[in-house]
Amino acid sequence: MIHQNLPPLAVHQLLPLPTRLNADIVHTGLGTCIAMVDSDFVPHPDLTEPINRIAGYYDAVNDKLYNTVPSTEVNPRSWHGTMTACTAAGNGYLSHGTYTSLAPDAKVFLVRTMNDKGRVTTETLSRALTAILRHSEEFGIDVVNISVYADEIDHTESHPVNRCVEDLVAMGIVVVAAVGNNPMIPIRPPAAAPNCIAVGGLDDKNSIADDDNEMYHSTFGITTLGVQKPELIAPAIWLPAPILLGTAQFEEASALCALDAMTDAMLVHAAPSLMPYTKIAFPVWTSREVSKLRHAIARRIESELILNKYYKMVDGTSFAAPIVTSIVAQMKQLDRRATPREIKDVLTQTAKPLPDVSRLIQGFGVVQQRDALSRLRLIRSSSMSN
Repeated sequence: MIHQNLPPLAVHQLLPLPTRLNADIVHTGLGTCIAMVDSDFVPHPDLTEPINRIAGYYDAVNDKLYNTVPSTEVNPRSWHGTMTACTAAGNGYLSHGTYTSLAPDAKVFLVRTMNDKGRVTTETLSRALTAILRHSEEFGIDVVNISVYADEIDHTESHPVNRCVEDLVAMGIVVVAAVGNNPMIPIRPPAAAPNCIAVGGLDDKNSIADDDNEMYHSTFGITTLGVQKPELIAPAIWLPAPILLGTAQFEEASALCALDAMTDAMLVHAAPSLMPYTKIAFPVWTSREVSKLRHAIARRIESELILNKYYKMVDGTSFAAPIVTSIVAQMKQLDRRATPREIKDVLTQTAKPLPDVSRLIQGFGVVQQRDALSRLRLIRSSSMSN
């Protein structure tokens, strides 16, 4: 039996992040700059259209500073950084604003740290943070997001990465770091730095309700200096991130989504032409069985976590941290005078702990964006009236 009018079977529905967080979106990060320290980047439309918001690019591997990302060529190291940058400051351009960050007007200063062997060394990470400190005034950097980490398990302030983090905070720059995704591994720099805001993960079930929230499998612990990490948790799963244009993954997502939306008759006709762009097994390509075709398409979309041809779902504290970073950008737009200490205090004091979950694992709890902005407004209003 052929059902011509059924909707697509497999393409996921994902709530926009501002909706899931019940976010106050009056402030968009306008006038702020986020330094993203990550693997590497390409200039994605969610950062460059309709206005290019990439303030600069520093290659910490080769110690070179550029006015913008020097290459649009995608390589394996480009993915992680581009995704985290769009989580922090993407405007959802390719989704017509649906998959926007909380700071879609913030500028970004992008910092490559991954070498050609796929490693992020302590030396390179230290060089990256030192460069941010050196160029912070030039690019107007307000907050640093770090979703990579050093190899050493060193909680002291003498570790070069921790020392750089402390220097940045002392200069008035907020530093946010992902804690990692393995509860069995100790905290590492930069998340171990005492004055950074270390972020763990929340599984909010892609829902606006909070009664079924659960912890994500984050790294946690007390550092040797007695500092609890993470301080906050934020959504770390069911998160939208860009599929990079011009890649085989983009071609496959485009083909799968087109096939998924077709009527049965169109699907049977088009499958042999479009399925070679996918990783669906060859024998399926010429199948005349609609159910077999749809099942294969649905399984592939599911396995690749495809939202549409431009976006997929990702997970990890690497993406929870940029959410907090985007909130910090909003706070800096609201109050340019807010210090790293004030911002950290407001975020932790307004966080909402998960019930029946140890504070050791979650820190102060789930970041509450709306409450944090309200608290900061109240503090500043009170200080001005006095």
